[in-house]
Amino acid sequence: MGKLKLLAAAGMWSGLVVATAQAADVGNDGVARDRMAIEATLQRYVRALDDSDIDAYLATLTDDARFVAAEGSYAGKTAIRNYVEPVMKSRIARREKEGAAATATHHVVTNLSFEFSDRDNVIVRAYWMFVVAHGSGKPMTIDIMGSEQDSLIRQGNTWLIKQRQVATP
Repeated sequence: MGKLKLLAAAGMWSGLVVATAQAADVGNDGVARDRMAIEATLQRYVRALDDSDIDAYLATLTDDARFVAAEGSYAGKTAIRNYVEPVMKSRIARREKEGAAATATHHVVTNLSFEFSDRDNVIVRAYWMFVVAHGSGKPMTIDIMGSEQDSLIRQGNTWLIKQRQVATP
C-alpha cells in the first residue's frame, strides 16, 4: 500500500514538474524578449551619451524621469536636459576641434541583473565605467566607475527609463 501511494505521488510530482517547466518556457520567452528590449534601451542610452545626441538620449526616458547622483537629483526631461546638454555641447565642440578619435568616450556597462516587479516594471542593477580618450595617439583611460540602479517601465511596446540612480565608490 505504501508503494502505491509513493508511485501515485511520484506520478503527480512528475506531472507537476512537466507542467511547471512548460509554463516556465512560455514565461521565459516573454522575459527573454523583455530583457533584450530593456538592454536595447540601455544601449541606446549610453550610445546617445557617447555620441552627444541629446534627442536620442531623452528618447530613452519617460517624461517624468528622474536622474539621481551624488551631485544632485533632476526630475523631468527638461531638468535632465539642462543637466546633460552643456556637457554634450562641450564634447561636440572639442570633437570638432580635435577629431573623433581624440575625444571618444565609451560608457561600459557590465554585470546587469534584472528584477521584475511585474510584467511592466523592472529594476536593472549594473556596474559602469567611463572610458575617455585624452588626445590623438594617447591611450584611453577609465576616468570614473561606479554602480547604477535603473527603474524601467513598459510604455506600449517600448521600455523607458523612469529613474536612474548612479553612485561612485
